[in-house]
Amino acid sequence: MGISERKKRDAAKMRSRILEAAMQLFVTGGYDNVTMRSIAAKIEYSPGTIYLYFQNKNDIMLQLCYQGFERLLAHQDALEKIADPLERLSVGGRYYLAFALENPEIYELMFASTEVLGDSGPDEEAAPLKAFRGFAKNVKACLDAGIFSPAEAETTAIALWATLHGLASLLIKGRLRFLPEESLNKVIDQAFAFSLRKRGE
Repeated sequence: MGISERKKRDAAKMRSRILEAAMQLFVTGGYDNVTMRSIAAKIEYSPGTIYLYFQNKNDIMLQLCYQGFERLLAHQDALEKIADPLERLSVGGRYYLAFALENPEIYELMFASTEVLGDSGPDEEAAPLKAFRGFAKNVKACLDAGIFSPAEAETTAIALWATLHGLASLLIKGRLRFLPEESLNKVIDQAFAFSLRKRGE
């Protein structure tokens, strides 16, 4: 391995350490708990070192946020092998709920932390919008196939995402914990079936 390759590898490792430390701090104390000094203390480096790899705290948090969306994007790519558009949309939605429940901290950073994405303008190449465009593409395929009543694709996609997001938030916050597991499964199935109802049903 040459010197250039070794430097790139070492830089990637350091970036990964910084991101991991920032995520741990976010999980234990929220956005305000993450500072350049607290990250530096956690990885046992000076704060100045971190600036060699990231511009500032928001740059770090934005990268963590984008990592979550990139995981959703990777799953969307895997859905392409499913021919039926409604099944593709359904499987994607169920993965979305599973992702939220299995990664509540990352999900909060992606959607609930306004400090991270609050000032970001629309960027078609950014992971969040790319993930939504992929979701909207599947919704449009269902509209084109006549599965849903005629509607504008983006508006329908936003409405469906809002349903999924609301359900994910309720589950993450434990607002449905009073339900036995079998009843909770029925609620999930019925909520999802209602959101994906076919035309005329």
